[in-house]
Amino acid sequence: MIRRLKIKFIVISSLAMLLALILVLGVVNGISYYNSKMEIFSLMSRISENGGLLPETVEYRSIFGEAFLTEESRFTLRFFSAVVDKDGNVISIDRGYVSSVSESDARACIEKAKLRNTDEGFVHEQTTTYAFQKTKLKNSDLSLYVIMDCTRQLRTSHMFLKFSLYIGLISMILLLLILSIFSKRAVAPIARNIENQKMFITNAGHELKTPLAIISANTEVLEMTEGKNEWTESTMQQVQRMSELISHLITLSKLQETDEIVLTDVNFSEVTEKVATEFRVLAEKNGLTYETGIAQDRHVKADEAGLRELVSILVDNAVKYCTEGGTVRVNLEAKGHNTLLTVSNTYPEKSDVDYSRFFDRFYREDESHNSEKKGFGIGLSMAQHFVEMFKGKIHVNYKNGMIHFVVTL
Repeated sequence: MIRRLKIKFIVISSLAMLLALILVLGVVNGISYYNSKMEIFSLMSRISENGGLLPETVEYRSIFGEAFLTEESRFTLRFFSAVVDKDGNVISIDRGYVSSVSESDARACIEKAKLRNTDEGFVHEQTTTYAFQKTKLKNSDLSLYVIMDCTRQLRTSHMFLKFSLYIGLISMILLLLILSIFSKRAVAPIARNIENQKMFITNAGHELKTPLAIISANTEVLEMTEGKNEWTESTMQQVQRMSELISHLITLSKLQETDEIVLTDVNFSEVTEKVATEFRVLAEKNGLTYETGIAQDRHVKADEAGLRELVSILVDNAVKYCTEGGTVRVNLEAKGHNTLLTVSNTYPEKSDVDYSRFFDRFYREDESHNSEKKGFGIGLSMAQHFVEMFKGKIHVNYKNGMIHFVVTL
């Protein structure tokens, strides 16, 4: 159990750190890309406003405010412009600010930009990425296309993204190492409390057995000397009830001590059939309708004694809490590669019942604990532990006037 607790601590901490890294690095990279895009199209707007020529002073926008091109940075801009008529025919191309782009390549970029059917965006030509912006020339049907080589700016953003991924990966590896080293210390107080709790339950259980045995023996002597009466019968019933509670507590404590058990092939059908048969007499004695539907030859990986206890707990719970004159059903069926055990019983619908809490230890729907039904609220908790040991799942649902406990193995 402590090992599972350490693993859960490492997994939850790692997921929290991973989420934080994704959010932080995602926001930082998003801002970086958005800023690059803003700067590119802001520069192109200034060029478009100047008729496709680079102005003497270039002021552009970024997320950090207004900025200016320096004398040196002006020479790093590589762009060309073209005038296109309303039919999409290229009238003229100005390649004065770029030398590596031939006229045929320029026309190819313009054609790709026209196909995008937007006023601005990105196109790719071989290994180069271009940003384009289309504006209408005043008092004419002509359009001006400004196309800028933005490979360097976008490559910077891509390199920053790659660097961020490396940083995130290294951070996660370091975090896993640190968590693995310190996880034992982190869960030590919880582990100590769990161990103390288990020791207390076991020791208290054994200590309580002695006075209960004495009370039982004294009551038997009274019955032998003075005869049975309602007081001695009540005392014996309470002794038996306390003995069952102690036994359940010790069993539950031992279950929690078991981190790993050897799972073997068990005939789930045979186990369910035997348990269902044992409870049939009790159910019919209580005036209940008892139905079974058990698929044959269903095998699962489990501990046979534990599996038998699991089925017994669920069927006993169904018989015990079924409404008067109601129905108890025990079904075992195949579902894909899994086997489903469904134990159902008639149960009054109550809107304020949280069925998921039925697996909580000592939970009783009747919070006053004065229910006429005999139970401690431990059985279903034990059932859940058995299912977890068998690597399965258990859940409860309410439908058509019946409560259903479903085990998937």
